Amino acid sequence: MPNVLYGVAYYPEYMPYDRLDTDVALMKQAGISVVRLGESTWSLWEPEDGHFDYAWMDRVVDAMGKAGIKVIMGTPTYSIPSWLYKAHPEILARPLGGAPVFYGMRQNMDTDNTTFRFYTGRIVHNLVEHYRNNAAVIGWQIDNETSSYGASNPHVFTGFVDHLKSRFSTPENLDKAWFLNYWGQDIHSWDELPTRDSVQVTGYKLEWSRWQQMRVTNYLSWQA
Repeated sequence: MPNVLYGVAYYPEYMPYDRLDTDVALMKQAGISVVRLGESTWSLWEPEDGHFDYAWMDRVVDAMGKAGIKVIMGTPTYSIPSWLYKAHPEILARPLGGAPVFYGMRQNMDTDNTTFRFYTGRIVHNLVEHYRNNAAVIGWQIDNETSSYGASNPHVFTGFVDHLKSRFSTPENLDKAWFLNYWGQDIHSWDELPTRDSVQVTGYKLEWSRWQQMRVTNYLSWQA
């Protein structure tokens, strides 16, 4: 019979005082066999650009390993550190309508942005290299609660147009599929396609949602 793991998410970084040993003892008492760690902690892993700190998490992982509790480590890429935003505010997602997005919340990045991808790739690579041979770490959670974050940045729209060209081949085929003559909104060249900001056409909204799903899938595949 396969071994079924019984686990919890554990956030020692949230505690105002040290209670690691107490928590591990309680987990053992409750029959916990695996914990998820680290998915919200980029600013702790990398408090400054290019300076990495593993000691705080090594202590937790070692305590779990000694207690026979396995670890699933989360990549911490759904919430960026403040230094990254300060250096590269352009990595934030532009929502529909172009309203400004500010730092101070999670899940507000354009995951296709090349600068964001650079820093994401670096932190993920460093974490995997550090824990790849740790017997307590049995798996990885890629990102967390991933979505498109509503990004409609210019290159996202450009990618959408390329997606439409691949799917429909010609503007005429798109007109027919979306029934654009219903409101007299036919297009005759791809550069006539409006941005998603205020479009009400159901076919457009559906295909835009599909495109955003593809972006999420591509991002997670890339990170893996």
